[in-house]
Amino acid sequence: MKVFAIVPVKNFESGKSRLASLLTVEERVKLSELFLDYTLKTLTNTSAISNVVVVSSDKRAEGIAKIHNVKFLQEKKNQGVNAAVALADVYISEYAVDATIVIPQDLPLLLPEDIERICTSAQEHEKCLVICPSLRFDGSNALLRRPPLLITTNYDNDSYNVHIKKAKASDAIIKIIKTERIMTDIDTVEDVINLIKINSRNKNNINKAVSFLTSKIKIFNLFV
Repeated sequence: MKVFAIVPVKNFESGKSRLASLLTVEERVKLSELFLDYTLKTLTNTSAISNVVVVSSDKRAEGIAKIHNVKFLQEKKNQGVNAAVALADVYISEYAVDATIVIPQDLPLLLPEDIERICTSAQEHEKCLVICPSLRFDGSNALLRRPPLLITTNYDNDSYNVHIKKAKASDAIIKIIKTERIMTDIDTVEDVINLIKINSRNKNNINKAVSFLTSKIKIFNLFV
């Protein structure tokens, strides 16, 4: 099965605004860079992924994509995740691809084996949606569509339930995967604290993004 990964990326200054009480704008830019670098490293080390497509209006994202030798699609301006995925869908439609998997850049515990599990679960189904929710069960932290245009994405309010509803309407097989590493994304200070607790408990993965956030939490004496 040939799978392309899609990674939508906000303009770095605009990303992670809800971490403003913890990080300066410059620090949030650095965090976005670390997140993207780690995500692309993880995806390019996943054997089930044939190619990776990064979509962003930020030239710094293009530089990181080049380092990892993956495709970069330039947006004229940041129009949100759905527009970014739609742009990638058009590009990918020119290739013989069986499925796509949309992965946000802010999953600092993500491992290649997590992506492998999602892709493997779709191998036996020609029409399938595989989804992993966020910890709050409102977001879609991994979304595999087979075929690639099975549904259009809806990463606005309650995307997890909306995507499942759309897949049901298309009579697709739906598989829900609940993996803590994928479900752990970073939007708020509470998310950061939770990330550090999970990583400390399970000793999952120490990377530059996790280390950076851990140092900031310790400075503010927020870790319990």
